Amino acid sequence: MISVKYQNIYNQFIKNYKRIHIDPYHEISEDELNKIYDELVNLLDVNDDYTFYYFMSYIIKRLNGKSDAHTKLDMVSVMPINFKLFDDEVIVNYPEELKGASLKSVNGIGIEQVINEMDDILTYGTAGKRRVEIEKGLFNRYTMFSLPSLRNSEELSYELVTLNGDVIIKKFGKERNELDGKLFSYDRYLYGDTASYKFIGDTLIYNHSSVQAKFEDKIKTAIDNLEKNDLSHVHTIIIDLRGNTGGNSGLNKYLIDFLKKHIDKRLLCLTDYRVFSAGRYALGDLIKLGAVTIGEEISTPINCFGNSNWVLFDKYSFSVSGCYFNPFIGYSAKNKKDFADTKTDELIKPVIFKPDIYIEQSKEDFINGEDTVLNYALVFDKEKRINKM
Repeated sequence: MISVKYQNIYNQFIKNYKRIHIDPYHEISEDELNKIYDELVNLLDVNDDYTFYYFMSYIIKRLNGKSDAHTKLDMVSVMPINFKLFDDEVIVNYPEELKGASLKSVNGIGIEQVINEMDDILTYGTAGKRRVEIEKGLFNRYTMFSLPSLRNSEELSYELVTLNGDVIIKKFGKERNELDGKLFSYDRYLYGDTASYKFIGDTLIYNHSSVQAKFEDKIKTAIDNLEKNDLSHVHTIIIDLRGNTGGNSGLNKYLIDFLKKHIDKRLLCLTDYRVFSAGRYALGDLIKLGAVTIGEEISTPINCFGNSNWVLFDKYSFSVSGCYFNPFIGYSAKNKKDFADTKTDELIKPVIFKPDIYIEQSKEDFINGEDTVLNYALVFDKEKRINKM
C-alpha cells in the first residue's frame, strides 16, 4: 500500500509529467502504467522516503525506456566512498587509501545480486549510462536502502578486499553524517576540474568536463586566457570531454568559437561512458570541426528526450523531459505537436555514438593512476606526425 503523503506526490508527478513531456506514453500506455502502479502498491509498503524512491524510480524506468534518461526523481544522500565498475567488478575509487579494493558484498548480499536489484530502478539507454548509474547508486543512501535486500537495514556494511588480500568492513548509517561532505566533494566527483588546461610540449590539453551554469565564469576566463596566449607553437589541441554530463549547452560556444580560430591545428577529442546531455552537443560540434574521437561510447543515444524541466512537490524534486533532440542532424522538437508531426521510426531509432578509435582505461591502469586514454592520444598524435615526415 501507499501512504496518503506519497500518493499525493505521485499524483502531482503524473499530472505534470503528462503536461510537460512531449510524448509521455512513448514507451508504455497509460493503462500499462496504471497496472504497474497497482502491482507495486500491492507488493510494496510505500511509507518512507526510501521505499518511495524505489517506487518512483521503478515506474519512471518503465516510462523512460531507453530514449529518456532525463526524467527522474532527484534524491541524493552520498556516503564518503565511491567506486568504478570494470566488467561488473566493483573497485574502490575513493577514499584513496582503499583505492583498488574490490567490493564483494553489502550486508552479506553478494555484489552481483545488489547490482541486479539496482537494475530494476536505473534508467539507461546505453551500456555506459548503466555503468554511470550503478557507480552513483552504490554510494547513494536512497538507492541502496531502497533495494529489496537492504531496505530493512539500519546501516550498510560494505565488505572490501584490498589489493593485499585483507578484508575491510566499511559501515554507513541511514542518516547523512555531518562529516560526509567534508570527507568527500560530490561536486568534484560529478564535474571534475572543468575549464582547466595544460601544455605538454606543443600540445594543448583542455578539460571540458562540465557546462553547468555555475561554471560559466570559469569557462569564459579560461578561454579568455588562452586567447591571450601565443599559441603559434601549438600543433595539436586535445579536448578532454570525459565526464561531461551536461548542463547549459550554450556554454559550449566559448570553446567552439575559440577552436574555430585554430582550425589549422590537429584536433583530438577524448570521450568516455559519462558524456551525457549537453556533453553530446559539444561532441557533435567537435566532430564538425574535424576532431578525431578517441575513447569510449557515451552515456546517451545521440537522439533522445531531454531538456530537463524541474518540478518540486514538498521537498521532492523531479525532472521531466520537455524536448526531443538529435544535435548531430540539427533536429529538435520542443512541443507535443511538433514531435507528433515530425517523428518517424527512423528518427526515433536509437543512434549510438562510436568513437573513431575505441579505447578504455584498464583496471590495472586505473589502480596505478595511469590515464590510458590520454596516453594513447599523445602516442597517436606523435605517430601521425612521424608518418607525415
